[in-house]
Amino acid sequence: MPRIAPLLELLKEGVRKGVFPGAVCGIFYQQKSYILAGGFASLTPFLEPVEEESLYDLASLTKPLALGVTLMKFLDKKPLFDLERPLGKYLEVDKPLSEIPLFRFLNHTSGLSSWYPFYKEKPLTLEKIFKRIKGFTLEYEPGKGCLYSDLNFYLFTYFLERVYDKPFEELFEEAKREIPFSRRAKLIFKPLSKGIDEESIVPTSFDSETQKILRGIVEDENTRALSGVSGVAGLFGNVYGVMDLLIELLKAYKGEKGVFNPDIVRYFFDFRDFSSEFSLTFMRPTKKGYSATGGAFSEKTVGHLGYTGCSFFIDLERELIVILLTNRVHPKRGNEAIKEFRPIFHQKVIECIGS
Repeated sequence: MPRIAPLLELLKEGVRKGVFPGAVCGIFYQQKSYILAGGFASLTPFLEPVEEESLYDLASLTKPLALGVTLMKFLDKKPLFDLERPLGKYLEVDKPLSEIPLFRFLNHTSGLSSWYPFYKEKPLTLEKIFKRIKGFTLEYEPGKGCLYSDLNFYLFTYFLERVYDKPFEELFEEAKREIPFSRRAKLIFKPLSKGIDEESIVPTSFDSETQKILRGIVEDENTRALSGVSGVAGLFGNVYGVMDLLIELLKAYKGEKGVFNPDIVRYFFDFRDFSSEFSLTFMRPTKKGYSATGGAFSEKTVGHLGYTGCSFFIDLERELIVILLTNRVHPKRGNEAIKEFRPIFHQKVIECIGS
């Protein structure tokens, strides 16, 4: 059994040093799960202790856990497209966008710029975003560089809605239907509209527009303007929801019978392109010289980071899952201490499991 007490102490140290108000971490190793929670869900207007079942704004974890998972399921059950084919095969777009293979939007090698303030164009729709992206000049030649880009995933959200003629949230709900979530697990868009109690959701930052702390409302401005749903951000979840999903993905990768097609999961996890630091929708632990895992995980590791302070990694060699959920942007953005904390945390995990 891993010695998890040092990890709890590390989380408490993170709270004391102001890295984040509080945190929940989950570890799956040798077929057992361990959950730890420490600190506070909220600092203002009053202190609220964090709980194991607290829901977090997962931010960019939405990319692999919602859009990626939806893709995996639909490529298995209802494959209406081929990721090796160009975008122009499916949508009316001009060159050079029309010639870019679909996979390049999923491993951030499409040439699209990183970000754009679409939220200023209200009311905002995916159709408006798509039209705007069609008019952008590419930052670099597709396949000749790698630039992490939200635009890739807004475009792919639009693509999925067009191909399947359904809202993305509906596609995601259909994709996760077969996953055997435990009773405590939650993984959901727009939690407040689904009857989730606001007090069970940790708050994020102060919103200057509403003059309120965001709580149950997505931090990402563009997704917020899209009513809270996209393949970029908007997914809320607790450690149990994220853990249950990742366990199913790991099982499939190992070839065990479950809800995911092992060949498709391996295709997404193992996908390599010389110009990219990403597989398909998942990132590798080292990005531009910075290792969020502190270099402690194997080369066969996939995961993702989220702006709000959330992350997960699956070390496929060790068959290890590590989840860290925090709201480091509460009560205001600008606290970057999580960047130094993450490598130390993941190194400590490996120390604790003795591997």
